[in-house]
Amino acid sequence: MPWPPGRGQEDAKIKEVWELVTGFSGYAFCKAHSTAYGVEEYQAAWLKRYYPAEFMAGVLTNGKGFYDPLVYILECHRLGIKLLPASINQPGPAFGVENGAIRLPAVRTKGLTTKTIDRIVEERRHGPFKSLADFHCRTAPQTDELENLIRVGAFDEFGGTRTAQFWECQQLHRLFGQTAAGQGWLLPPENLNRLPQTALREPTRRERLEAEAELFGFAVSAHPLELFDDIAWDTYCPVSRLGDHVGEKIVTCGLVVEQRTHHQITGEPMTFLTLADWTGMAETELFAQTYKSYGLATVRYPVLEIEATVESFENGRGSSLRALRAGRPRVTFAGGNPGLPN
Repeated sequence: MPWPPGRGQEDAKIKEVWELVTGFSGYAFCKAHSTAYGVEEYQAAWLKRYYPAEFMAGVLTNGKGFYDPLVYILECHRLGIKLLPASINQPGPAFGVENGAIRLPAVRTKGLTTKTIDRIVEERRHGPFKSLADFHCRTAPQTDELENLIRVGAFDEFGGTRTAQFWECQQLHRLFGQTAAGQGWLLPPENLNRLPQTALREPTRRERLEAEAELFGFAVSAHPLELFDDIAWDTYCPVSRLGDHVGEKIVTCGLVVEQRTHHQITGEPMTFLTLADWTGMAETELFAQTYKSYGLATVRYPVLEIEATVESFENGRGSSLRALRAGRPRVTFAGGNPGLPN
């Protein structure tokens, strides 16, 4: 069988490339396998179109997929799906759906032991928790576990402020320590909810968002990018407008939500980044030479400024960025003028 015509290439090179192509049959997907994936992809697309909240809740619950959960949270915002804060009476572990919104499961709070998670889920099956004290009596969590649940708002439904919840937590542990779950007390303690004279102030909105980001991995009560409100976002090319600049050099900026390091055929490292701004997400490649010069910036700055050439996908339905430079982003100073931090 003669080799296909090679458009001016040498026969040896044609043979080498053709053998690579034919060799692919040794590990390529069979038709049945490809068909099964095609059916699954169609089903997933249908569910996302007609049941977006349920679909995204399922993705978040099962923890599967190519990206970090933050990426799926950003997709929820893009789809207009509201996120509800954790509630101790809806502990999970699955992400729930309520009237088209997704409820964060309380047991996904970082710092909870498996033992405590199991007790919370089991006790909730026996009936709702009626107060923070009732929760403590029935589950006997450690002090830091209870404090973390307070910080994400798991007990806000009981009506007390976060400050009051914090001091009640200290009193409960001082009075009862690590008693066995369900042991309770003969007589309810007096003045359990009395605040000290030097009560702490309530956390600010930003502090609440920071606590959510620390304990869930992303902000829940607002868009995750609200934590980066000092970035001069309006001075950059937005991700949603990249398609208007195919073949051009642009400067954009985004939160690094995914980073994957690979090696080129030469053995040199390169990286793929997924950047997110207020308008969408974009894929970015830093090839070996660029990565060698600017790779440190991709680790140092959570929000990254990228100078890049916009390249169109082969199907024309989207674009990616071939990075030329990466660095710290411009910030907005008090006077309102963008610039670089000192």
